[in-house]
Amino acid sequence: MSDLGLFRVVGGADRGGIIVRSERELGSDAVARLSAGALVKGLECHEGRLLYELVQGDGPSKGWVTMNLRGKDLLVKASTVTSEESTAEGSTDSDPDSPKALVEAEATQDEKGEKISPDEREALHRYESKFNEVRDGIHAGYNRKSFPWALPQKVKETSEDVIKAAEAFKEKRQRKTRYWDVDSDGEEVTLCPRCFMPLGESAYEGKQKSTFVHPECMAQVMIEEMQEQEAEFLKEQKEKKLKNRQEHDIGWCPSTVPSNSSLAERFGLKANGLTCLVWDEATRNVKVAATLEPSAAVNLEYLALALKVRRQERREPLFSLDPVDPQNMETTTQKKRYEPQWLAGTSVGDVMFQADYFLKELALGEYTMPVVGMLSVFDWSEALELHHQPWAGREWFVVKKAQVQMAEDKTLIPLVKMGVEAREQILTANGLQDTAITSASHPLRRFADAFTRNFDLIAERKSVIFHLRELAKASVMAKFLVDSGACLDELWQTVAEEIVTNTTPEEHSEIPQLWNMRGLSRIRLENGKIIDNETGSVSNLHAIYGGVEFGLDRFELAQRHALRPGVPGVPGMAMQQAGLQGMQLGPSGRPMFMPQRFQLTQRGEMPQGVDLDLDKFNLSDVDHMGSWAACSGGAESLEARVQLGKAFLKGLREGYQTIKDEDKELLEGIFNAALADRTQEGDRFIPPNPNTSYIVKLRNLVNEEKSLLKKRKLAFCDRSFLPSHAGPEFPRSWTSGFKLENGFSPAVLMKLKSSMVQLQVDANFEQTLFSDVLPSAAPEFQKSTEDGTVFRIYRLGSLEVRTIQEPEGNEQIGVVFSSRAPTWDLASGKSRPGKPIRDDEKIVRGSIYVEAIDVETSRRLDQKWSSKRLDYCHHYVVLETEEQNVIVTEKLPDGSTMMVVNPEGVEDRNSLAKLMATAE
Repeated sequence: MSDLGLFRVVGGADRGGIIVRSERELGSDAVARLSAGALVKGLECHEGRLLYELVQGDGPSKGWVTMNLRGKDLLVKASTVTSEESTAEGSTDSDPDSPKALVEAEATQDEKGEKISPDEREALHRYESKFNEVRDGIHAGYNRKSFPWALPQKVKETSEDVIKAAEAFKEKRQRKTRYWDVDSDGEEVTLCPRCFMPLGESAYEGKQKSTFVHPECMAQVMIEEMQEQEAEFLKEQKEKKLKNRQEHDIGWCPSTVPSNSSLAERFGLKANGLTCLVWDEATRNVKVAATLEPSAAVNLEYLALALKVRRQERREPLFSLDPVDPQNMETTTQKKRYEPQWLAGTSVGDVMFQADYFLKELALGEYTMPVVGMLSVFDWSEALELHHQPWAGREWFVVKKAQVQMAEDKTLIPLVKMGVEAREQILTANGLQDTAITSASHPLRRFADAFTRNFDLIAERKSVIFHLRELAKASVMAKFLVDSGACLDELWQTVAEEIVTNTTPEEHSEIPQLWNMRGLSRIRLENGKIIDNETGSVSNLHAIYGGVEFGLDRFELAQRHALRPGVPGVPGMAMQQAGLQGMQLGPSGRPMFMPQRFQLTQRGEMPQGVDLDLDKFNLSDVDHMGSWAACSGGAESLEARVQLGKAFLKGLREGYQTIKDEDKELLEGIFNAALADRTQEGDRFIPPNPNTSYIVKLRNLVNEEKSLLKKRKLAFCDRSFLPSHAGPEFPRSWTSGFKLENGFSPAVLMKLKSSMVQLQVDANFEQTLFSDVLPSAAPEFQKSTEDGTVFRIYRLGSLEVRTIQEPEGNEQIGVVFSSRAPTWDLASGKSRPGKPIRDDEKIVRGSIYVEAIDVETSRRLDQKWSSKRLDYCHHYVVLETEEQNVIVTEKLPDGSTMMVVNPEGVEDRNSLAKLMATAE
């Protein structure tokens, strides 16, 4: 397990600390709180969640915590102090790295830098003023707004029904549970411990000692046991995968992002923040400058390595993850392949590998989706009922659009649009080959299309995807400089060689196969007996391979009339000319495609099933687009003094002063703590591109998420919501793979829905529920969504209380229902088959059923301590004749007896009741 350094808890001071959970997921159990000021050691970091080990302070010794919530840091990196500082401050601890010294130094640093400085405020003001400016020549389309879905309205007074039911539940909790009762004849009757109704002639042994349950209840017990077994199995698999990740250094860490400051200083610029390239007309060279423009920012280490690849290999960096043995897909390891190979271990190689592996993990449903409502390949396979069909495929990152524009002060601005492509594959004698056509409905294509559509939002949330895009920008800039014949300083090559020379060799060239599994089961009930129990598990061993292929040779990036051919004799031109020998400018003569995963082709060959229509990407006149103002600065400028990313994060935490409320709300939605981990990047953070086209796209995607959340709340508060089949609005994981087939018809479901009556609840009674009733009532249903919103269902006697709790918010009542027994039409119907009944018609079968009484009678019984369990039950008899006629007879609550021939809905009524006995 890696050591991420020390962190100090700075949040939760007003709540007794920050919440610690047992697992990484936000929906896992809360253990306790970690006190403000505590010092912890980071063991693992993923998606904004930190696994820590307590060093100093109060709280659990180990657990998972959220590092940043709604732009506010809950934990910050602890910085070391020198021994001189400790001595000067009168520290009694001689060790400058001791926990006490670290805490004191961190506190001092926070006191000095907590507020936004004047320079940072001015930088933020400049950034905020660019919002919704059209500078890249792309005009935004229609700005969609989330649909104002209606939610249940609060009422002024609580209905008497709710108060009586809650009081009855409180009284009922005090009674001692017993699993027997005495009937009207004085005989002892055994009760089912699940439904507390009398047992019939068929029963199964229950979980508790010396207890028995109905077959219908036993089916539910079996499903619960299988769900528990699946949860335990998945936990074991999760631990195994975590061990694999730790052993093979899998997992992105934002601290590995190369800093620009040291390289910028070597190029003559002393700057703390973002850097860009400025074209120098006199020397036909580029110089490194400081900037506050996110679009112009370039990572210098990425650029130096991309230039080295472009000169030596005449291409951009490439990475792929291939199976070692494609004939044995389930057990084969995956081999990392870099082109060129020396990229292994470098920052460029690491970001490509980590991004590609993260893509595969998301595809297999390993993590919560970074976009609300997005489905994994695993989810699509289940939704389309393809999980039993084996298939293989590949997916990879690509650059779909590339531009280099120029600002008024000659700052070069690389613009890229990225996406994910996918192909289904088949196993041949020569290895895995692309199929001729990959259906648009294929799970892999569905996932790739969704990822592409949401790529920019995912990049803003996930650090590894964002920096893959930054690498793409650097690769675009490298191709632009080489294709245009720019005269570059020898220092670029020297820096790249030093980086490669000093790179530690990659320790693990092969990694384990990815997999995922989910249990499935079907239990059938017929005539009060379990007749079929079919269980198993679906293993998502569908192989998914691929990699990172920018494919920039499709784009002509040289602005030929703006950047004239190089002049002989100019310093640095000889080196550039050598790199350009034999290179074709514009669309390359070498076809660029995702290389065959398992049988590498020669450069001139074309793999089947890959679209090579590359000539359509011609960007030779890109200089006509865009109207960028000057965006670079020198060593003494505001651009060089301020770290825009750090200022942005402070503004996100404290609230922006000059930005519009809708833009502030947008930024808070983008950097949702449950979905985003980029706020951990600290000084290396780069704010979103403020151009209109980009902001409008992000706004539309965030609005879609908000709209879906409102739809989820509305669906959850509707009586038609079924916990086991939540519906398409909710995460696919909510839909259980364990099913009970008990003959329920659509009419039965309609009856159940209509029997639930919504009750009125006011604010005062809500407070009573939360303070006095719900704390002792474990939720029957509890699930969380991608953004950390938790949905719960409590059953309080005849009441069903549904609550919603947004991340770090208070639990709120969504709706309260009264579960009432369905009413059945006892009038004779004509829908059943059968002849008119005769007096001499023989009865061939008789069955006794028991069902729950209506809610009104149940409520009256709840208020009586003398009430027996059997008082809550109602019996009726069903007789079948030789002519297929059905007779139902029962004793009504008023003491009268009724007999009905061929009543409507008798089969539906029987499916909801418990079969006591039957005789032929």
